[in-house]
Amino acid sequence: MNQTINGVPKVAAPNEPHLACVLLLDTSGSMDGEAIAGLNKAINEFKTKTSLDELAQKRVDIAIVEFNDSARVVQKFTPISRMEAIQLQASGCTAMGEGINLAIDMVKERNKFYASLGTPCFKPWIFMITDGAPTDDVEAAAKRIQEEESKGSHGKLKFFALGVAGYDKETLCKLTKRVMALEDTDFSGIFNWMSESMVAISVSRVGEEVRLGDLPENARIIPSDW
Repeated sequence: MNQTINGVPKVAAPNEPHLACVLLLDTSGSMDGEAIAGLNKAINEFKTKTSLDELAQKRVDIAIVEFNDSARVVQKFTPISRMEAIQLQASGCTAMGEGINLAIDMVKERNKFYASLGTPCFKPWIFMITDGAPTDDVEAAAKRIQEEESKGSHGKLKFFALGVAGYDKETLCKLTKRVMALEDTDFSGIFNWMSESMVAISVSRVGEEVRLGDLPENARIIPSDW
């Protein structure tokens, strides 16, 4: 039986350093069809692949947030090996600002939770995937990203944005310098890259800057000063 603190599952190995990662997913109507099907498949494979690594099992905690007409927690933070299979559906608008704010709140709360257990933590990740322009205000969310990424000498957050065909380049480049674009709806390569990144961070020391691997062939980095 899993013990909880305030309804939140305890971490798999409290004495190990932990990485909190939120998958922040656009499930608006424009993602319907191949995009949402490919995303579901890749995320479920990501869980399987990352869970094969013994340290990642202990150290990586994943949460999933979707945004369409509003933002919603699909899955609370849980050890990667305990992630449930997902079957997201696409409909509605693109409440990106609300989704970002919810994801930031979640990683800040998760790091407080780690601190309450005396558990060391790596810099949390938020990995956003979107194919369109926001239908709500993102100004406050953009400021929060900048504030969290600039705290201290190395920042308190890494925010990534992956644009799928139809994405709003101007908005994403205002949110973060870590903007990538995907050429198609095959998400398997980018989630393999993310799995390898999670494993690489898992074997590192807290505070150490980890060099991430090359992106898959169907993904590219978008310069922030375009």
